[in-house]
Amino acid sequence: MQIITISRGSLDGAKKVAEHLAREIDVPIIKREDVFEEADKYSIIETGFCDISFIDRAPSVLERQYYRRKHYLLSFQVALLELVIQGSCIYEGHLGQYLLTGVPFVLRTRVIQPIEKRISSQREKNKMNYEQASNYVKLIDERRRHWSEFLYGVNIEDPKFYDLVINLDSMKIHTATNLITTVLQQPEFNSTNDSINALKNLYLSAKVKLNLYLSPITRGVEVDVDADARNRSIVVKGLSPTMDNDKFEMFIKSVVDKIPEVKSISFN
Repeated sequence: MQIITISRGSLDGAKKVAEHLAREIDVPIIKREDVFEEADKYSIIETGFCDISFIDRAPSVLERQYYRRKHYLLSFQVALLELVIQGSCIYEGHLGQYLLTGVPFVLRTRVIQPIEKRISSQREKNKMNYEQASNYVKLIDERRRHWSEFLYGVNIEDPKFYDLVINLDSMKIHTATNLITTVLQQPEFNSTNDSINALKNLYLSAKVKLNLYLSPITRGVEVDVDADARNRSIVVKGLSPTMDNDKFEMFIKSVVDKIPEVKSISFN
């Protein structure tokens, strides 16, 4: 099994690389819109964060959105994992690799292009003049930076968050694809039994935390969850300062008991 995340930093360049790569290695592409569709059952639309234009609001407003941010991240992560866990795939979008942290074989890729080329592409594609195209590209970049800082507290442009950064300045799409397929042949980017288990554990942990958030009786509870999907067991870590331990455990257990993937629960 192989998972490739391709982060956009070139407008349509990442899309072209993802499509070419998908044909070469015969795997499906998962897009942000696909994840939203999968996450609809978790009421992700209620967060108000599905349209990235919300990020233009003042930071003082954003700082008050803690629980809606948590709802969005958990819903998006569980939905993404439900799609990814089905088999080899390419995720083409923003920041997908952060939601797959702990899965060792994910190839984290970023595709970039010089700003002047991006401006030129916009002028040709959307019949814009230079100023219109320049303002559009700068707006997209600013929103992406603000979005990554708001959700994860990171700079999306920092190369340390990627295994491979591809610059399409002079590199052709098929060359970029060949580069990715060469890297994919290395053992660290192919799954093992242990790394597949890590993926399943991450999914189960995220699903438990999402269910705890969606339940009115545990929504304000802040806990960590260690999951063992193979044994269908979880360990809940953390205490609530607003209730005694017996109630804390009883409420959590009543929610987790409804999750079929969990057979046993313990508290630490």
